[in-house]
Amino acid sequence: MPSGPRTPRERTTYHHGALREALLAGAREMLAERGLDGFSLSALARRLGVSTAAPYRHFADRDALLDALCLEGYALFGAALARAARTTDDPREVLHALGVAYLTFAREHPSFFAIMFTGRSDATIEAGAPTFEPLVQAVLAAQQAGALPAGTDPRVLSRTLWATLHGLAVLSRQRGFVKLGLDDTDERLVADAFALALR
Repeated sequence: MPSGPRTPRERTTYHHGALREALLAGAREMLAERGLDGFSLSALARRLGVSTAAPYRHFADRDALLDALCLEGYALFGAALARAARTTDDPREVLHALGVAYLTFAREHPSFFAIMFTGRSDATIEAGAPTFEPLVQAVLAAQQAGALPAGTDPRVLSRTLWATLHGLAVLSRQRGFVKLGLDDTDERLVADAFALALR
């Protein structure tokens, strides 16, 4: 007696390796809607109309899928920061462009942003480390131009600016500024924050 038919969606949409991409796309949507705590492989499978075993053909477990998303996110994030760093030769403007790129990425890619900074695995930490370097180079250039204090280790100063940007991004995503009546554009948020450090 033949086994029951596969679901039409699985049969017609997810052959020839397309399921892996569908899983990643569906995971991005779920993370944007529900956050990390609301994500599971079984819920993702139901969303895509496939069996609960189907995701395991491509990912060993939930963490493996999330790690794959992290790597994808860091590639996009790194490219966005690299583009921002090339927009001008003025050190102050480069810092501003990097800050705006950071906030823009967090707003436009909430699913990636939700998981990229969670220290998921050695591989994702290693992939994320280079994204810090454009800011370090911009800080060093600003120090050499006299726009930032020269006596501070550029990596230490970059750490403070990075933490500031991350805080702005999180508060913006969670509508914290709206609740306080302090919401503003990314450009204004970055300009106000960096004005405290720039000369």
